[in-house]
Amino acid sequence: MGILYVVSDNAGAGKTALCASLVSTLSDARYNVKVSKPIFSDDESSDHNNYSAVLDSSLNNSSNESINLNDASEKIKTLKSGVDTLLLEASNSLSVAQHVELVKSVDAKVIYVGKYNGVLDSIPFITAFGENLMGAVLNFLTMYKGTEASEVVIPRLEESGITVLGSIPEDRTLLSLTVKQICKNLEGTFFAGEEYGEDLVEGYMVGGFGMDPGEYIFSKQDKKAVVVRGDRPDVQMSALGTNMECFIMTGGLEPIEYVKYEADEEEVSIIIVNSDTLDTMDKIGSLQEHAEFDHKEKLSKFKALISLNIDVEGLKAAL
Repeated sequence: MGILYVVSDNAGAGKTALCASLVSTLSDARYNVKVSKPIFSDDESSDHNNYSAVLDSSLNNSSNESINLNDASEKIKTLKSGVDTLLLEASNSLSVAQHVELVKSVDAKVIYVGKYNGVLDSIPFITAFGENLMGAVLNFLTMYKGTEASEVVIPRLEESGITVLGSIPEDRTLLSLTVKQICKNLEGTFFAGEEYGEDLVEGYMVGGFGMDPGEYIFSKQDKKAVVVRGDRPDVQMSALGTNMECFIMTGGLEPIEYVKYEADEEEVSIIIVNSDTLDTMDKIGSLQEHAEFDHKEKLSKFKALISLNIDVEGLKAAL
């Protein structure tokens, strides 16, 4: 097959997600493949850990040390030996000219992946790869942008000579954090259920007063964190009757023993934070900025999304 170089002109566009999901999908189909990020800046060093978190070691050829750009061509050719296809995640630290030179030196095919919003501004970057360009994947397509994508954005890209390989919709699972990551970013402490800290949280609800039964309200969101004062066992018990991952109990207040017992029975974590509910919700508003592709549930979800939205068989043939 060959070398596939996955590149973007902005951080957080989904390169790691696409590389990991493609290498896993190809491996499932019995292809001899590996993935590597040979060049990276200090800001990108966590990507090595992310690959280790979601992939078997047999598929991950990434090192925790970046190689020098001047040696990259020969090192990449060495990485390619012994496998049919090598997927390379490009570094955001390189200029477009450096990307192009590296791609040509190893005769790689290029897939551009970028956030849907703003992709038209990236046309000069994408077309710089010339005949090495295989196409573009549009990521983070929001729910109500489908018509705009098909009638405006994709035709504009195609007019510029860019093949659109597919569009990946936004997804809660991919934007989620684990209970443990939430606890760390909110500067909280585990009161109970730390062993469930790797569970993903896909939404947040606030416990409070209302005319409808609490369990009915809380049942509207699955895989959630419930933000509530520690001294509200009535609200806490209502939430525990629904699908949830953790409590974020505010005000530095611990729950009563019976709530702790029921939370243990339901495998629900309890995090205690010192901030009040309003301040805690303000902090939660920025948690999504810390989301990374570092969980096997995210790998499964992204593989499902590319199978539905990208012509993987066509990719195999093009390689």
